[in-house]
Amino acid sequence: MTAQISPVHDRPATALQGWVLVVASYLSMVAAVVIGPVLPKLAQHFQSDPQVGILTSLVATLPALFVALLSAPFGFLADRIGRRRLLIAAVSVYGFCGIAPLWLLSLRSIVLSRAGVGITEAAIMTCGTALLGDYFHGDARERWFACQTGSSTFVAIAVVAIAGVLGESSWRAPFVMYALAFALLPLVIFTLWEPAQLQAAIRTHAEHPKEAEKLPWRELSLICLVTVFASTAFYVIVVQMGFILTERGIASTAKIGLGASLAALGVPVGAVLFRRLHIPVAGKLAVSFALSCVGFFIVALSRGFTMTVIGAAVNGIGSGLVLPTLITWALSQLCFEVRGRGTGIWTSAMFLGQFLSPLIILWLKSVSGSLGGAVLVYAIASLAAAAIAAFQFFAGVRQPAETQA
Repeated sequence: MTAQISPVHDRPATALQGWVLVVASYLSMVAAVVIGPVLPKLAQHFQSDPQVGILTSLVATLPALFVALLSAPFGFLADRIGRRRLLIAAVSVYGFCGIAPLWLLSLRSIVLSRAGVGITEAAIMTCGTALLGDYFHGDARERWFACQTGSSTFVAIAVVAIAGVLGESSWRAPFVMYALAFALLPLVIFTLWEPAQLQAAIRTHAEHPKEAEKLPWRELSLICLVTVFASTAFYVIVVQMGFILTERGIASTAKIGLGASLAALGVPVGAVLFRRLHIPVAGKLAVSFALSCVGFFIVALSRGFTMTVIGAAVNGIGSGLVLPTLITWALSQLCFEVRGRGTGIWTSAMFLGQFLSPLIILWLKSVSGSLGGAVLVYAIASLAAAAIAAFQFFAGVRQPAETQA
C-alpha cells in the first residue's frame, strides 16, 4: 500500500499508520472476548459473594456499557485537546486496568477495573477511528475500514483460543493478554501525529469559540439510528450462537466452538464484499440487510447443526458488509473539525446496540417462547430494513435520470 497524503495535512500516511490504528481497534475486541472462557471459573472462585451472579455479569458487560455512554464525550474532548494525545493516555491506562485482575483480590475491585477498561476503550475506539479518517480518504479509507472489520474476526478467534488455553491454569491468566496495550503504546507515540489542521482548529476554538463547526445532526441521527439496529442484529449470532445450538440438542462444547468459529468466517467475507461492491451506501445497506435476513431465516427455521451454521455464516457476511458501510457513511458526513465528536457519537450508537442486543433477545425469547422465535423476529426486521434501503437506492438511481430529462 503506497503512502497517501491526506487532504487535511501535509504528512504522508502509510500502511504503518493504518496498521497501528487497526491494531488499536483490536483492544476493544480483546476486552469483549478474552473474559468469556474463564467466566465460569471466576464465578466459582467468588461463589461465597452473595451477589456473584450480578457482579460476574458486570465483569462481562460493563466495558461495552461505558463505551456506549462515554464515546461521545470523548469525541468532543478529542476535538478540543487532540486525538493522538487522548489516544496515548487511553492506551496507557487501558493496559493497567486490563491486567489489574491478575492481582486484585475482590470481585468488586475487578468490576471497577473492568469499568476502567470500558472508559479507556471508549477513548481508544473514538480517537483511533477518527485518526483513520484523518490520515486516509476515499478508496484508501474504505480499504482500512474493511481491513479493520475483516481482520478482527480472525484475531477474535485467536484470542478466544489463547484465553481458553491460558484459563486452564488459572482464571486470572487470560488477563495478561491486556499487556498488548503496552506493546502498542510505543508505536502510537512514535508513528502517529496530530494533524496540523486539528492543531489550528483547537487554537481557533480557544480564541473564537462561537466559530466552531456545527455537527450535521440530522444526517448523523439517521446514521446512528441505523447503526443501533445493525449493531443489535450483528450481536444476535455472536452472543447467542452457543445458546441456539444448545437449544437444538447440541451439548458438545467443542462442536459449539467449532460452529461459532465457522460462522464467524462470514464476517471477513462481508468485508471483502464491501470493497467489491461499487454502489452507493443505500445499495450496500440493502445487500447487507438482505443477507442478514436470509441468514436469520435459515437459523430460525433450521433444526440441525450444519444448516444452523450455514445460516449464521450467511448472516455474518451481511454483518461484515454493514459495519464498514456505516462508519464510512458516518465519516463522509463529518468535516475535519467535528470528526472526533461525530465519530464518538457513532461509536456510542454502535456499542449501545452491543449492550442492548442480549436484552432485546431475552425479551423476544420470553414473548415467542424460544430463541428460534426471537431470531425469526430479527429476520423480519432485517427484511424490512433491506426493503427501505433498496427503495432509497433505486430512488437515488432514478433521480439523476429524471433531473437530466
